[in-house]
Amino acid sequence: MTTDSTEAPPPTDKSQGVTQSKTPKTLKTPQVPKAPKSSNTPKKPKTPKKPKTPKVDIEIEIDAAEHHDALVRAEGGDEYKYDPKLTAEGCRKHDVRNMSGRFVCSPCKYKKQNTWGSGIVCTELFLSRNNTYRAVFNAQKCKKCDQYGKLELDVDKYVEKVMDTFALWRGLREPRVPDSHASTGPHDSSRCRGCEKGICTMGNINRRNSNSKYLSTFIRRSY
Repeated sequence: MTTDSTEAPPPTDKSQGVTQSKTPKTLKTPQVPKAPKSSNTPKKPKTPKKPKTPKVDIEIEIDAAEHHDALVRAEGGDEYKYDPKLTAEGCRKHDVRNMSGRFVCSPCKYKKQNTWGSGIVCTELFLSRNNTYRAVFNAQKCKKCDQYGKLELDVDKYVEKVMDTFALWRGLREPRVPDSHASTGPHDSSRCRGCEKGICTMGNINRRNSNSKYLSTFIRRSY
């Protein structure tokens, strides 16, 4: 028999230090770097969120205790003490005067803020026989949103009118006709808390209405 002279390649033996030839790795195609974004490209502006309107608790009948210190600094003002619980019962006198100031409607939905001035801020005054007193301001409504505004009082005029009124009530001066503190400007009775109660001197409400708890005690007199 004849034998084939072609011999098979010897097997790879790691123990003998013989290694098989490795298949070369396929080279990866180099990636082209992305062009940087142009800084000249304008960014779309973000739409700002509308701020939420804060809920403000507005007093429609404002006690004047915070203005007592201003009255005490006036000449003769130290004779009076403030009593936030004083009522018409047992008083020497109680009546209405018009004060000056302005109202601010912060939650107004038609404008960011709506303000209006008034020389007819209906104010109830109470004076006892031992010279304790109290004052209460009646708020006004905004004509845009029909909500009550916050009062910013003209404190100097307030002190002047209160001291002058108390001097009359105590018999320290003679009454004047007409009233030097009278206001003749426009007044929206439909938005005045004092008119709603039937006590505002500029209101169109009939003070003889027996259904009102505020009767003729507040009818305007000589000042």
